[in-house]
Amino acid sequence: MKKRSSNIELLRITAMIMIIAYHLFLHCIKAQLTDSGSIAAPENDCFCHPYFSKRLCILALISPMGQAGNAIFLMISGYFMAHKDSIDLTKISKKLLLQLGFAAMLLGLSSISLYTNIHPFPPRLIPFSVFNSLAWFVGYYFIVMVTAKVFLNQFLNKLDRKNYLMFLLVLFSLLQFGWSAIILSNLCGGLDVIATGIFLYSLGGYIRKYNPFENIRLWAVLAVILLTDLIVIGNFYIQTASNILEYDAAGGGAFIQSIPEYANNHLFPLLLGIAVFELFRRIKLPRNGVINFIGASTFMVYLLHDNEFVYKAWCRQNWITLLHENVISFLMIYIIWILITFSAGSLSYCIFLLGGRLLKFCKPLTLKRAEANAEKASPEKDAKI
Repeated sequence: MKKRSSNIELLRITAMIMIIAYHLFLHCIKAQLTDSGSIAAPENDCFCHPYFSKRLCILALISPMGQAGNAIFLMISGYFMAHKDSIDLTKISKKLLLQLGFAAMLLGLSSISLYTNIHPFPPRLIPFSVFNSLAWFVGYYFIVMVTAKVFLNQFLNKLDRKNYLMFLLVLFSLLQFGWSAIILSNLCGGLDVIATGIFLYSLGGYIRKYNPFENIRLWAVLAVILLTDLIVIGNFYIQTASNILEYDAAGGGAFIQSIPEYANNHLFPLLLGIAVFELFRRIKLPRNGVINFIGASTFMVYLLHDNEFVYKAWCRQNWITLLHENVISFLMIYIIWILITFSAGSLSYCIFLLGGRLLKFCKPLTLKRAEANAEKASPEKDAKI
Protein backbone atom coordinates (compact mmCIF):
# COMPACT_ATOMS: atom_id res chain seq x y z
CA MET A 1 0.00 0.00 0.00
CA LYS A 2 1.52 3.32 -1.06
CA LYS A 3 2.01 6.02 1.54
CA ARG A 4 0.21 9.27 0.81
CA SER A 5 1.73 12.66 1.61
CA SER A 6 -0.88 14.45 3.70
CA ASN A 7 0.17 17.93 2.53
CA ILE A 8 -0.44 16.87 -1.08
CA GLU A 9 -3.75 15.23 -0.14
CA LEU A 10 -4.74 18.50 1.52
CA LEU A 11 -3.82 20.17 -1.76
CA ARG A 12 -6.13 17.75 -3.63
CA ILE A 13 -8.96 18.70 -1.29
CA THR A 14 -8.26 22.41 -1.80
CA ALA A 15 -8.12 21.99 -5.59
CA MET A 16 -11.47 20.16 -5.60
CA ILE A 17 -13.05 22.86 -3.44
CA MET A 18 -11.79 25.42 -5.98
CA ILE A 19 -13.38 23.41 -8.81
CA ILE A 20 -16.73 23.09 -7.01
CA ALA A 21 -16.69 26.83 -6.27
CA TYR A 22 -16.04 27.52 -9.95
CA HIS A 23 -18.79 25.19 -11.19
CA LEU A 24 -21.31 26.71 -8.77
CA PHE A 25 -20.37 30.14 -10.13
CA LEU A 26 -20.36 29.10 -13.80
CA HIS A 27 -23.51 27.00 -13.97
CA CYS A 28 -25.66 28.83 -11.46
CA ILE A 29 -24.57 32.27 -10.25
CA LYS A 30 -23.28 33.50 -13.62
CA ALA A 31 -26.41 32.13 -15.30
CA GLN A 32 -28.61 34.09 -12.89
CA LEU A 33 -26.52 37.20 -13.50
CA THR A 34 -26.66 37.11 -17.31
CA ASP A 35 -29.68 35.01 -18.36
CA SER A 36 -32.54 37.17 -19.63
CA GLY A 37 -35.17 34.96 -18.03
CA SER A 38 -33.43 35.14 -14.67
CA ILE A 39 -32.95 38.90 -14.92
CA ALA A 40 -36.70 39.30 -15.51
CA ALA A 41 -37.43 37.72 -12.12
CA PRO A 42 -38.45 40.16 -9.35
CA GLU A 43 -35.48 41.88 -7.67
CA ASN A 44 -32.99 39.88 -9.74
CA ASP A 45 -31.87 42.68 -12.02
CA CYS A 46 -30.03 44.56 -9.26
CA PHE A 47 -26.68 44.45 -11.09
CA CYS A 48 -28.05 45.16 -14.57
CA HIS A 49 -26.94 48.78 -14.60
CA PRO A 50 -23.91 50.39 -16.31
CA TYR A 51 -21.56 50.70 -13.34
CA PHE A 52 -18.67 48.78 -11.82
CA SER A 53 -19.89 46.82 -8.78
CA LYS A 54 -17.24 45.99 -6.21
CA ARG A 55 -19.37 43.09 -4.99
CA LEU A 56 -19.02 41.35 -8.33
CA CYS A 57 -15.27 41.25 -7.75
CA ILE A 58 -16.01 38.16 -5.65
CA LEU A 59 -17.27 36.41 -8.78
CA ALA A 60 -14.31 37.66 -10.80
CA LEU A 61 -11.94 36.06 -8.27
CA ILE A 62 -13.80 32.73 -8.49
CA SER A 63 -13.71 32.70 -12.31
CA PRO A 64 -10.13 31.26 -12.73
CA MET A 65 -10.43 28.78 -9.85
CA GLY A 66 -11.72 25.85 -11.90
CA GLN A 67 -8.84 25.97 -14.39
CA ALA A 68 -6.35 26.47 -11.55
CA GLY A 69 -7.78 23.39 -9.80
CA ASN A 70 -7.42 21.35 -13.00
CA ALA A 71 -3.81 22.52 -13.29
CA ILE A 72 -3.07 21.42 -9.72
CA PHE A 73 -4.36 17.89 -10.33
CA LEU A 74 -2.18 17.47 -13.43
CA MET A 75 0.86 18.80 -11.57
CA ILE A 76 0.26 16.38 -8.70
CA SER A 77 0.21 13.47 -11.17
CA GLY A 78 3.45 14.63 -12.77
CA TYR A 79 5.05 15.20 -9.37
CA PHE A 80 4.53 11.56 -8.39
CA MET A 81 4.66 9.81 -11.77
CA ALA A 82 6.90 11.65 -14.26
CA HIS A 83 10.07 10.01 -12.91
CA LYS A 84 8.73 6.47 -13.25
CA ASP A 85 9.99 4.12 -15.94
CA SER A 86 6.53 2.61 -16.33
CA ILE A 87 2.94 3.65 -15.62
CA ASP A 88 0.27 1.04 -14.88
CA LEU A 89 -2.50 2.09 -17.27
CA THR A 90 -4.51 -1.00 -16.28
CA LYS A 91 -4.74 0.26 -12.70
CA ILE A 92 -5.60 3.79 -13.82
CA SER A 93 -8.25 2.56 -16.28
CA LYS A 94 -9.80 0.31 -13.66
CA LYS A 95 -10.04 3.16 -11.15
CA LEU A 96 -11.56 5.59 -13.64
CA LEU A 97 -14.05 3.11 -15.12
CA LEU A 98 -15.27 1.72 -11.81
CA GLN A 99 -15.85 5.13 -10.26
CA LEU A 100 -17.44 6.43 -13.47
CA GLY A 101 -19.82 3.47 -13.52
CA PHE A 102 -20.73 3.89 -9.86
CA ALA A 103 -21.32 7.63 -10.24
CA ALA A 104 -23.52 7.11 -13.31
CA MET A 105 -25.60 4.48 -11.50
CA LEU A 106 -25.94 6.61 -8.38
CA LEU A 107 -26.99 9.71 -10.34
CA GLY A 108 -29.45 7.70 -12.42
CA LEU A 109 -31.06 6.04 -9.39
CA SER A 110 -31.21 9.37 -7.54
CA SER A 111 -32.93 10.98 -10.52
CA ILE A 112 -35.56 8.24 -10.63
CA SER A 113 -36.15 8.36 -6.88
CA LEU A 114 -36.51 12.14 -6.64
CA TYR A 115 -38.61 12.41 -9.78
CA THR A 116 -40.97 9.74 -8.44
CA ASN A 117 -41.22 10.84 -4.81
CA ILE A 118 -40.51 14.58 -4.60
CA HIS A 119 -42.72 16.40 -7.10
CA PRO A 120 -42.14 19.91 -5.68
CA PHE A 121 -38.48 19.43 -6.62
CA PRO A 122 -38.48 17.95 -10.13
CA PRO A 123 -34.78 17.23 -10.80
CA ARG A 124 -32.99 17.25 -14.12
CA LEU A 125 -33.08 13.55 -14.94
CA ILE A 126 -29.67 11.95 -15.48
CA PRO A 127 -29.77 8.82 -17.69
CA PHE A 128 -27.48 5.89 -16.96
CA SER A 129 -25.86 6.42 -20.37
CA VAL A 130 -24.22 9.55 -18.91
CA PHE A 131 -21.38 7.13 -18.10
CA ASN A 132 -19.91 8.00 -21.52
CA SER A 133 -19.98 11.76 -20.99
CA LEU A 134 -20.05 12.30 -17.24
CA ALA A 135 -16.99 14.55 -16.96
CA TRP A 136 -14.70 15.95 -19.65
CA PHE A 137 -11.69 16.05 -17.32
CA VAL A 138 -11.59 12.25 -17.16
CA GLY A 139 -10.74 11.94 -20.85
CA TYR A 140 -8.30 14.86 -20.59
CA TYR A 141 -6.47 13.26 -17.68
CA PHE A 142 -6.42 9.82 -19.28
CA ILE A 143 -4.93 11.09 -22.55
CA VAL A 144 -2.14 12.76 -20.59
CA MET A 145 -1.50 9.48 -18.72
CA VAL A 146 -1.44 7.50 -21.97
CA THR A 147 1.00 10.04 -23.43
CA ALA A 148 3.18 9.68 -20.33
CA LYS A 149 3.15 5.90 -20.67
CA VAL A 150 3.87 5.80 -24.40
CA PHE A 151 6.72 8.30 -24.63
CA LEU A 152 6.60 11.34 -22.32
CA ASN A 153 8.15 9.79 -19.20
CA GLN A 154 10.91 8.17 -21.22
CA PHE A 155 11.58 11.48 -22.99
CA LEU A 156 11.63 13.52 -19.76
CA ASN A 157 13.96 11.11 -17.98
CA LYS A 158 16.55 11.48 -20.75
CA LEU A 159 16.70 15.26 -20.42
CA ASP A 160 19.24 17.07 -18.32
CA ARG A 161 18.11 20.09 -16.32
CA LYS A 162 18.90 22.62 -19.06
CA ASN A 163 17.01 20.75 -21.80
CA TYR A 164 14.14 19.90 -19.47
CA LEU A 165 13.72 23.60 -18.70
CA MET A 166 13.94 24.46 -22.40
CA PHE A 167 11.20 21.92 -23.17
CA LEU A 168 8.94 23.49 -20.54
CA LEU A 169 9.60 27.04 -21.75
CA VAL A 170 8.97 26.15 -25.41
CA LEU A 171 5.73 24.34 -24.58
CA PHE A 172 4.61 27.18 -22.32
CA SER A 173 5.40 29.72 -25.06
CA LEU A 174 3.37 27.76 -27.62
CA LEU A 175 0.41 27.89 -25.25
CA GLN A 176 0.75 31.59 -24.41
CA PHE A 177 1.39 33.04 -27.87
CA GLY A 178 -2.08 33.57 -29.27
CA TRP A 179 -1.41 32.52 -32.85
CA SER A 180 0.53 29.34 -31.96
CA ALA A 181 -2.24 28.31 -29.54
CA ILE A 182 -4.80 28.80 -32.31
CA ILE A 183 -2.68 26.68 -34.67
CA LEU A 184 -2.61 23.87 -32.07
CA SER A 185 -6.38 24.06 -31.67
CA ASN A 186 -6.94 24.11 -35.45
CA LEU A 187 -4.64 21.15 -36.04
CA CYS A 188 -6.87 19.04 -33.84
CA GLY A 189 -9.75 20.15 -31.65
CA GLY A 190 -8.61 20.17 -28.03
CA LEU A 191 -4.91 19.79 -28.88
CA ASP A 192 -4.15 23.02 -27.02
CA VAL A 193 -5.79 21.55 -23.91
CA ILE A 194 -3.79 18.32 -24.23
CA ALA A 195 -0.59 20.36 -24.66
CA THR A 196 -1.51 22.26 -21.47
CA GLY A 197 -1.91 18.95 -19.62
CA ILE A 198 1.45 17.70 -20.88
CA PHE A 199 3.09 20.96 -19.78
CA LEU A 200 1.59 20.76 -16.28
CA TYR A 201 2.42 17.07 -15.88
CA SER A 202 6.00 17.73 -17.01
CA LEU A 203 6.26 20.76 -14.72
CA GLY A 204 5.21 18.62 -11.74
CA GLY A 205 8.00 16.19 -12.57
CA TYR A 206 10.50 19.03 -12.95
CA ILE A 207 9.57 20.49 -9.55
CA ARG A 208 10.08 17.13 -7.85
CA LYS A 209 13.39 16.46 -9.61
CA TYR A 210 15.05 19.87 -9.38
CA ASN A 211 13.06 21.89 -6.79
CA PRO A 212 13.41 25.12 -8.84
CA PHE A 213 11.57 27.31 -6.32
CA GLU A 214 13.78 26.29 -3.39
CA ASN A 215 15.35 29.74 -2.98
CA ILE A 216 12.09 31.65 -3.34
CA ARG A 217 10.78 32.86 0.01
CA LEU A 218 7.31 32.02 1.22
CA TRP A 219 6.16 35.64 1.11
CA ALA A 220 7.06 35.76 -2.61
CA VAL A 221 4.84 32.72 -3.30
CA LEU A 222 1.98 34.38 -1.42
CA ALA A 223 2.68 37.61 -3.31
CA VAL A 224 2.23 35.78 -6.64
CA ILE A 225 -1.20 34.58 -5.52
CA LEU A 226 -2.18 38.06 -4.33
CA LEU A 227 -0.85 39.76 -7.45
CA THR A 228 -2.66 37.30 -9.71
CA ASP A 229 -5.93 38.02 -7.86
CA LEU A 230 -5.38 41.77 -8.21
CA ILE A 231 -4.78 41.41 -11.95
CA VAL A 232 -7.95 39.29 -12.26
CA ILE A 233 -9.94 42.08 -10.55
CA GLY A 234 -8.28 44.66 -12.80
CA ASN A 235 -9.21 42.58 -15.82
CA PHE A 236 -12.82 42.56 -14.64
CA TYR A 237 -12.73 46.34 -14.22
CA ILE A 238 -11.39 46.88 -17.75
CA GLN A 239 -13.98 44.56 -19.28
CA THR A 240 -16.81 46.28 -17.38
CA ALA A 241 -15.53 49.73 -18.43
CA SER A 242 -15.46 48.58 -22.07
CA ASN A 243 -19.02 47.29 -21.79
CA ILE A 244 -20.15 50.61 -20.30
CA LEU A 245 -18.58 52.53 -23.20
CA GLU A 246 -20.34 50.27 -25.71
CA TYR A 247 -23.59 50.67 -23.79
CA ASP A 248 -23.32 54.48 -23.87
CA ALA A 249 -22.42 54.45 -27.57
CA ALA A 250 -25.48 52.31 -28.31
CA GLY A 251 -27.72 54.81 -26.52
CA GLY A 252 -28.96 52.57 -23.73
CA GLY A 253 -30.90 49.31 -23.75
CA ALA A 254 -30.26 46.24 -21.63
CA PHE A 255 -26.95 46.18 -19.78
CA ILE A 256 -25.54 42.73 -18.93
CA GLN A 257 -22.70 42.47 -16.44
CA SER A 258 -19.86 40.37 -17.81
CA ILE A 259 -17.42 38.34 -15.72
CA PRO A 260 -14.18 37.46 -17.60
CA GLU A 261 -13.62 33.74 -18.16
CA TYR A 262 -10.34 31.87 -18.58
CA ALA A 263 -9.27 28.81 -20.57
CA ASN A 264 -7.05 26.06 -19.17
CA ASN A 265 -4.00 27.45 -21.00
CA HIS A 266 -4.49 31.07 -19.90
CA LEU A 267 -1.71 32.64 -17.88
CA PHE A 268 -3.60 33.66 -14.73
CA PRO A 269 -5.09 30.27 -13.75
CA LEU A 270 -1.73 28.64 -14.55
CA LEU A 271 0.11 31.08 -12.28
CA LEU A 272 -2.47 30.63 -9.55
CA GLY A 273 -2.31 26.82 -9.79
CA ILE A 274 1.52 26.74 -9.74
CA ALA A 275 1.73 29.12 -6.76
CA VAL A 276 -0.88 27.19 -4.74
CA PHE A 277 0.90 23.92 -5.58
CA GLU A 278 4.23 25.30 -4.32
CA LEU A 279 2.56 26.73 -1.21
CA PHE A 280 1.12 23.36 -0.14
CA ARG A 281 4.28 21.48 -1.16
CA ARG A 282 6.13 23.45 1.51
CA ILE A 283 3.71 22.56 4.30
CA LYS A 284 5.25 20.17 6.81
CA LEU A 285 2.36 17.95 7.79
CA PRO A 286 2.56 14.57 9.56
CA ARG A 287 0.71 11.70 7.97
CA ASN A 288 -3.00 12.10 8.69
CA GLY A 289 -5.35 9.25 7.86
CA VAL A 290 -8.47 11.42 7.72
CA ILE A 291 -6.93 13.93 5.31
CA ASN A 292 -5.55 11.11 3.17
CA PHE A 293 -8.93 9.38 2.94
CA ILE A 294 -10.76 12.59 2.05
CA GLY A 295 -8.07 13.37 -0.51
CA ALA A 296 -8.58 9.95 -2.09
CA SER A 297 -12.31 10.70 -2.47
CA THR A 298 -11.84 13.82 -4.63
CA PHE A 299 -12.29 12.02 -7.97
CA MET A 300 -15.70 10.74 -6.86
CA VAL A 301 -16.57 14.23 -5.62
CA TYR A 302 -15.71 15.57 -9.06
CA LEU A 303 -17.85 13.00 -10.88
CA LEU A 304 -20.92 13.48 -8.71
CA HIS A 305 -21.12 17.27 -8.61
CA ASP A 306 -20.49 18.33 -12.21
CA ASN A 307 -23.89 17.60 -13.79
CA GLU A 308 -27.32 19.11 -14.38
CA PHE A 309 -28.80 17.22 -11.45
CA VAL A 310 -26.65 19.12 -8.94
CA TYR A 311 -26.85 22.40 -10.86
CA LYS A 312 -30.61 22.45 -10.38
CA ALA A 313 -30.23 21.98 -6.63
CA TRP A 314 -27.74 24.87 -6.51
CA CYS A 315 -30.01 27.13 -8.54
CA ARG A 316 -32.83 26.94 -6.03
CA GLN A 317 -30.98 29.73 -4.22
CA ASN A 318 -31.40 33.28 -5.55
CA TRP A 319 -27.70 34.09 -5.52
CA ILE A 320 -27.79 37.47 -7.22
CA THR A 321 -30.29 39.06 -4.85
CA LEU A 322 -28.43 37.54 -1.90
CA LEU A 323 -25.09 38.98 -3.09
CA HIS A 324 -26.69 42.39 -3.61
CA GLU A 325 -28.29 42.48 -0.16
CA ASN A 326 -25.61 40.95 2.08
CA VAL A 327 -22.09 39.90 1.06
CA ILE A 328 -21.42 38.03 4.32
CA SER A 329 -24.60 35.96 3.99
CA PHE A 330 -23.74 35.25 0.36
CA LEU A 331 -20.28 33.96 1.28
CA MET A 332 -21.57 31.88 4.19
CA ILE A 333 -24.29 30.18 2.13
CA TYR A 334 -21.86 29.76 -0.77
CA ILE A 335 -19.34 27.98 1.47
CA ILE A 336 -22.08 25.84 3.03
CA TRP A 337 -23.23 24.64 -0.41
CA ILE A 338 -19.63 23.82 -1.37
CA LEU A 339 -19.11 21.83 1.83
CA ILE A 340 -22.43 19.99 1.41
CA THR A 341 -21.51 19.10 -2.17
CA PHE A 342 -18.04 17.91 -1.19
CA SER A 343 -19.39 15.91 1.77
CA ALA A 344 -22.00 14.20 -0.40
CA GLY A 345 -19.27 13.15 -2.82
CA SER A 346 -17.04 11.84 -0.01
CA LEU A 347 -19.96 9.90 1.48
CA SER A 348 -20.63 8.39 -1.94
CA TYR A 349 -16.98 7.34 -2.08
CA CYS A 350 -17.45 5.50 1.23
CA ILE A 351 -20.45 3.69 -0.25
CA PHE A 352 -18.37 2.88 -3.34
CA LEU A 353 -15.64 1.30 -1.18
CA LEU A 354 -18.18 -0.65 0.87
CA GLY A 355 -19.75 -1.88 -2.36
CA GLY A 356 -16.34 -3.03 -3.56
CA ARG A 357 -15.79 -5.00 -0.36
CA LEU A 358 -19.24 -6.54 -0.67
CA LEU A 359 -18.48 -7.64 -4.22
CA LYS A 360 -15.24 -9.25 -3.03
CA PHE A 361 -17.22 -11.07 -0.34
CA CYS A 362 -19.67 -12.32 -2.97
CA LYS A 363 -16.94 -13.26 -5.42
CA PRO A 364 -17.01 -16.99 -4.55
CA LEU A 365 -20.73 -17.04 -5.40
CA THR A 366 -20.21 -15.69 -8.91
CA LEU A 367 -16.85 -17.17 -9.97
CA LYS A 368 -15.76 -20.79 -10.20
CA ARG A 369 -13.04 -21.86 -7.82
CA ALA A 370 -9.59 -22.06 -9.33
CA GLU A 371 -8.99 -25.42 -7.62
CA ALA A 372 -12.07 -26.91 -9.27
CA ASN A 373 -10.93 -25.68 -12.67
CA ALA A 374 -7.51 -27.20 -12.09
CA GLU A 375 -9.06 -30.56 -11.18
CA LYS A 376 -11.17 -30.48 -14.31
CA ALA A 377 -8.14 -29.74 -16.44
CA SER A 378 -5.93 -32.44 -14.90
CA PRO A 379 -7.55 -35.52 -16.59
CA GLU A 380 -7.13 -33.91 -20.00
CA LYS A 381 -3.50 -33.18 -19.19
CA ASP A 382 -2.92 -36.76 -18.07
CA ALA A 383 -4.52 -38.06 -21.27
CA LYS A 384 -2.13 -36.00 -23.36
CA ILE A 385 0.82 -37.40 -21.41
